Amino acid sequence: MTYFEFTRRFPTEEAAIDFIVSARYGDGYVCPKCGCVHKIYHQHYDPRKLYCNNCRTEWSALVGTIFGNTHLDLRMWLYAINLCMVSRKGVSALQLQRELGMGCYKSAWRMLHLIRGAMGRDEYRDTFEAVVEIDETYVGGKPRKENRHSGDDGHRRNRRGRGTSKTPVVGVTERSSGRIYARVALPAREGKKLGGKQLLKILDDVCRKNTTVMTDQLNSYGILDGRTGKDFIHIKIDHSTTYSLGDGRHTNTIESCWAVLKRSVYGVFHHVSVKYLQQYVDEFCFRLNNRDFDEAFMKCVRLAVA
Repeated sequence: MTYFEFTRRFPTEEAAIDFIVSARYGDGYVCPKCGCVHKIYHQHYDPRKLYCNNCRTEWSALVGTIFGNTHLDLRMWLYAINLCMVSRKGVSALQLQRELGMGCYKSAWRMLHLIRGAMGRDEYRDTFEAVVEIDETYVGGKPRKENRHSGDDGHRRNRRGRGTSKTPVVGVTERSSGRIYARVALPAREGKKLGGKQLLKILDDVCRKNTTVMTDQLNSYGILDGRTGKDFIHIKIDHSTTYSLGDGRHTNTIESCWAVLKRSVYGVFHHVSVKYLQQYVDEFCFRLNNRDFDEAFMKCVRLAVA
């Protein structure tokens, strides 16, 4: 949605309130106290509040949503959601602060994280089928001195890929739809990253039975060669010799998705802590999965008020 489309759709604050309340309640309101669906009205002094004339109860129509405790105009929230949708690599809190004219950086940061939390509610369980690709990438800054190794010329170099101290992110993409699901792979109890059981759990969460899984040569994927609960068909691609075995046997699709994620982190956000990394990954997946969906904005609002 362009800026001009947004202003035509939400010319006033009342229009934004009506849109959000309609997204939550649909065609009818329900009193949370008596369950009445009749005689419920907007309060004239505050359109965010509803009043039940049956039990004479007043309540906020936004309670329990990400808009529940806000003192900002709801048009600002909707515009922030729209910016997250139209910005391919995301929008930083500082940029949002400038766009909305907010006086406090923390308010813009909190707004974006609540929106990312809503995007993370998108459901993926048992939705991927036929052929999927799974791969891992590593997100973080340059390794510190103790995590560097020397090259043949004696100069210290940054360690990249497996063995780095960066945080791994595992992604699964479905070939037919292009949808992606990604999770931050935190170390297991024994301190191991990217173990076979950890990777199998991610596949079990999103894939149906008898799905063909394309992977690289990481040893942990060897668990797919044994008997699994969903009988996955495992195809390996040895990247030391080739990036494609022909006939569509490759992991190039998921690797191209990582390129967009990396550019988001390095070019827009600059630094992402491990604590909040999953929320950034959720935003990335939601935007990529709904890039051709005309109602992506409406879908995000519905998740925000769910």
